[in-house]
Amino acid sequence: MSRYQFEIDLTHLEQIIPLLVRGNPLALSYWRRRISSLSTQQGLLPDGNRRVTRLLGVFDEVERALTSGKATARRSPG
Repeated sequence: MSRYQFEIDLTHLEQIIPLLVRGNPLALSYWRRRISSLSTQQGLLPDGNRRVTRLLGVFDEVERALTSGKATARRSPG
């Protein structure tokens, strides 16, 4: 993957993560694979590596929040 394509993918993922909280038409596993695929790129610049690591952390938080919210919604009386 070229550095240009890497930058486009990373920027897109940084923009999409906040939208996942509002509703996710795609499975969380899809987004995790997209982020993780960037972490395997050879020759990452330090900034790219830092951004991927930060994005994985943010995704972990979003995933936990969404999972907790779904568990809470299931327990709440309808």
